[in-house]
Amino acid sequence: IFSACRKLHSCQDALEAELCACKEGLSIAVQRCNSPITVEMDSINAVNLIRSKTVDRSIYAHLVQEIKQLAGTVSACITHVPRSCNAASDRLASYAGTSNRTVTWLGSGPLEVLDISSEDCKDIIVE
Repeated sequence: IFSACRKLHSCQDALEAELCACKEGLSIAVQRCNSPITVEMDSINAVNLIRSKTVDRSIYAHLVQEIKQLAGTVSACITHVPRSCNAASDRLASYAGTSNRTVTWLGSGPLEVLDISSEDCKDIIVE
């Protein structure tokens, strides 16, 4: 449906980057489609923060709350997948870092990411 990447100019650590990416992707998806949304993240810590029912008192509480609010507006599922199963997101992160830009491709993406996405989806069985 779309691909996106953003250069983060200030970021505490990898967890904050994961949460920012989740928020950005979910925000775009909520605006662009009415279908159920699945967000696959390779950070189990980020997934646990988002899924937690307890009050978040971490330094990321504001990001987690925004993600929960966005997810609550649609049928959204936040899941953990190993990094090896989502090479496209890693490639987009590298692209943002090396190109020093923020980009959204609607209905597409950079060719190298599209090729990787095809590989990521090869093992998916639709019943």
